[in-house]
This record gives sequence, structure tokens and C-alpha cells, in this order.
Amino acid sequence: MEKFKSNLKELRQAAGLTLDELADETGIGKRTIITIENEAGANPSVGTVKRLLKYFEITFEELYPYDNEG
Repeated sequence: MEKFKSNLKELRQAAGLTLDELADETGIGKRTIITIENEAGANPSVGTVKRLLKYFEITFEELYPYDNEG
């Protein structure tokens, strides 16, 4: 099974948010955010992903880009 890495860290930094600020704004635990940012194949819940998509106003593909050339 292929493992995908999220763009969460890049999105968070581009928004000028710290880990603590993103956790407070979304209600997602800081440890969960760290895991999503750093581990390819992290498996967040659907609810967590939905919160991130809504907060950043992005699509799933923007959070988890798929490079079909690699």
C-alpha cells in the first residue's frame, strides 16, 4: 500500500500559524498535527481531515497531493 505525506506543515506555515495555534483553532490535538505533518502514511480520522479541509478551505487533493509520475 502506497503511503502519502500531507502538505499540512507547508499550509500551516504559509498561514503563519504555530502548532499550538492550529490546534486551538481546529480542536485537533497538537500531537495529531505533528504526526500528520511528519509521517507519510499517518492515518488521521475522517473527522480530523474534514476539520483541516474546512479550516484551510482546501480540497483533499491539496492536503494530500498525489504525484502520479513517481
